[in-house]
Amino acid sequence: MQAPSTFEHSWSVDSTQLIEMLKTSHQGLSAQEATERLETYGSNVFHKHEKKSATSIFLQQLASPLIFILIGAAVITFILQEWVEVAVIMLAVVFNVSLGFYREFHAENTLEKLSTFIKDRSRVMRDGYEQEVDSQTLVPGDIIKLTYGSRVPADARIISSTTIRIDEAVLTGEAVAVEKSHQPVPEDATVAERTSLAHAGTLVVDGFATAVVVATGDHTEIGKIASLVSGTHRAVTPIQKGLSRLAWIIFAIVIAIVVGIFLLGIWRGQPLLEMLILAVAVSVGAVPESLPIALTVILSIGAERIAQKRGIARTLMAAETLGSTSLIMTDKTGTLTEANMKLVGIYTEQDFFNGISAVKPYETTNKNMIEMALTNVDVLIENPDDDVSAWEFKGKPFEVNIAKTARDNGIDVSQFNSGNATPMLVPFNSTHKFSVSTLGETYTVMGAPDILLARSEMDGALRTAIESWIAQASFEGKRLIAVATTKKHVAAVAGAKNLSFEGILAFHDPVRVEVPAAIAKIEQLGIRIVMVTGDLKGTAISVAEELGWDIRPEQVLTGVELRDMSDSKLSARLPFIKIFARVTPEDKLRIGLLYRKLGEVVAMTGDGVNDAPSLKAMDIGVALGSGSDVAKSAADLVLLDDNFQTISMAIQEGRRILVNIRKTFVYLMSNSLDEVFVVGGSLLLGLALPLTALQIIWVNLFTGSLPSLAFAYDEDFDHDYSKHHTLKSIFTREVNYLTFGIGVLSSLLLFFTYCFLIYLGLDIELARSIFFVCFASYILAISFSFRSLKKPLFSYPVFSNKKLNQSIIIAVIVLIATMTIPALRTLFGIAPLPTVWLWFVGAWLVLNVLLVEGAKALFRRMK
Repeated sequence: MQAPSTFEHSWSVDSTQLIEMLKTSHQGLSAQEATERLETYGSNVFHKHEKKSATSIFLQQLASPLIFILIGAAVITFILQEWVEVAVIMLAVVFNVSLGFYREFHAENTLEKLSTFIKDRSRVMRDGYEQEVDSQTLVPGDIIKLTYGSRVPADARIISSTTIRIDEAVLTGEAVAVEKSHQPVPEDATVAERTSLAHAGTLVVDGFATAVVVATGDHTEIGKIASLVSGTHRAVTPIQKGLSRLAWIIFAIVIAIVVGIFLLGIWRGQPLLEMLILAVAVSVGAVPESLPIALTVILSIGAERIAQKRGIARTLMAAETLGSTSLIMTDKTGTLTEANMKLVGIYTEQDFFNGISAVKPYETTNKNMIEMALTNVDVLIENPDDDVSAWEFKGKPFEVNIAKTARDNGIDVSQFNSGNATPMLVPFNSTHKFSVSTLGETYTVMGAPDILLARSEMDGALRTAIESWIAQASFEGKRLIAVATTKKHVAAVAGAKNLSFEGILAFHDPVRVEVPAAIAKIEQLGIRIVMVTGDLKGTAISVAEELGWDIRPEQVLTGVELRDMSDSKLSARLPFIKIFARVTPEDKLRIGLLYRKLGEVVAMTGDGVNDAPSLKAMDIGVALGSGSDVAKSAADLVLLDDNFQTISMAIQEGRRILVNIRKTFVYLMSNSLDEVFVVGGSLLLGLALPLTALQIIWVNLFTGSLPSLAFAYDEDFDHDYSKHHTLKSIFTREVNYLTFGIGVLSSLLLFFTYCFLIYLGLDIELARSIFFVCFASYILAISFSFRSLKKPLFSYPVFSNKKLNQSIIIAVIVLIATMTIPALRTLFGIAPLPTVWLWFVGAWLVLNVLLVEGAKALFRRMK
């Protein structure tokens, strides 16, 4: 069969005619035909957000003010024909540009790589039965199923539908969801008016439909407008913004100081061009050029570590914010529990009338009730050609369990499989909490027991008995689904009234074994956890008790109760609540926003369509990997394994990110004023300059940069001190104190050391050599003290960071080579260092380590 070439104006063509034009059928394409069309049309992939090219990243490095300074210095030395200085400065340019390019290019590709972990799947008719495939393999002519909570995978013409509404904001900007139907619309209809077409990238927020694919990949409407496709924009994180702003402030201050040094040198009679080069070199040494690179490395490595723990941070901002989380609002099903709903009891209305004395498993008399439930179940049989006993079902956990129970008891499930089932008249959603379908001439309703009970006709005593049983069963941790029927036509939610209550299906979903320990670990970090669930109060309390929580009555609030409260009254109760039960997605959003007003940094879990606004509004939205496409698109973190323990590990990784950024900041900023103090002080006192421009650039090139990048791989040794304290800022009192205190003291100590060497009457060349070694080595020695800003040295494994060890070894080798190889000594103007002075260098290093440790100890005592 030859594939058709074009499908223009498919929205205006009758669906039956269109199917013929597409050379397909309601049974879908064959696997072979789909493969052939895939070769013709290509993969169903449209352009994502504009990605930085390698060239643009490289040019961006050259646009750095630091590189401008280095290039300016190279130009000046080139004019002076100082070829050695030109070579070394250009080496510094190449080193910084190459390192910056590599790290930013790596970070640019990190999230792109991680996004491949989240696969879009589509339900499609192939070879006459419904199956689930990778959305990238869809082709024109495929018959697809669009369901509540799914993302539309390609442009598709609606064939049949039931109250389907689609959010097309990503394409049209319209915030209100559009109701779709199979009715054709005029050929000249605009994109927003094409109500017979479901557009790729849009989201199904209600109902379901069957549709035929008419365009894939770049041929879709959203593929033609690539700038609107991406849901992920390249955003600069708050920390990056703060550090960038601070770097420019420091740069401006340093430039002012350097201009002063230049003028002072001229006033002191120093050669003009020599002072110009020296001033430029001082500015290079004073600006922490590796800080932005180190920050990017820390964030990208953190995102990769989170991915290794089965969590996908969709932005670097998410990896950063995780460490600041102070409160988690978690759902129950799937995160705290296994989401493995097991049908443990079937109770008919007659059972309630007779009185229930024990657990009631499946009986042959329950067949009709199971069949009623099956009409409201949307499950997919993945291997229908295999033996019935080997069938694998895919769908919601409790629906899959209903299907398994039916199959294991001889009920023909295939007639209720989504490919053959009668379309639902009222799809389930979390607002009205039930669905409506048909079984023969009977309308079947399945949903929350309290909702269906309120819509049913029955004797008052029986109603009371059922309500009492529901309360008791929910306190035992059972998840309950009720079934009711009516002979009257039901086409909308309002029509589901005066029902005949048929009975209740009871499920049990056990708590994950690892969750109690994960919760305890999070709470040790000072992070509060509250359960926010749509389940009954008793079910929520039962799960909480399984988690080891001691719940008092005043710590539980239901949706009905909180909706009767004003915002101010609810805000006053929030600090004391552990469980919110029977809440709607709208309640979730309100609760979360009020917590944020109280100053909490809120992480919220969710998996449904209606959870999307809450996930987007919170500081961190956490979606389950098994949840709806809508929820995942709104979330910052996606749990591939739906496991609460992954949240625990991700938060700990987020804290490690913040701690490592603090270490790097203090480490780089604490030595940024060394050259300013030393050169400026020498000019003020009329001393010979201790360093040449070449020496400053050389030391700055190989000492500070490498260790600062190694901190990205460091551990969080301060986690014990973080208990009961959330980390909401990088620039804490501790960071400011250590940066300023150590920076000023170490720079003064460095200058006094040079003065002391001059005071001893040493030959100026020897004094400069000793000073050069002290200047180049001390920042390497104190790097080990900065591995913890709180704990004293040797209270943690000092040499456990292999990357830091390697960077120190490389820097030491370069320093030794500079001091011992005659050609390099001549190049940098350094005299041989007698071994007798090594004790002085050693004492100097110990003194600096003691200075850092003393500053840390003083802050601990002050605190």
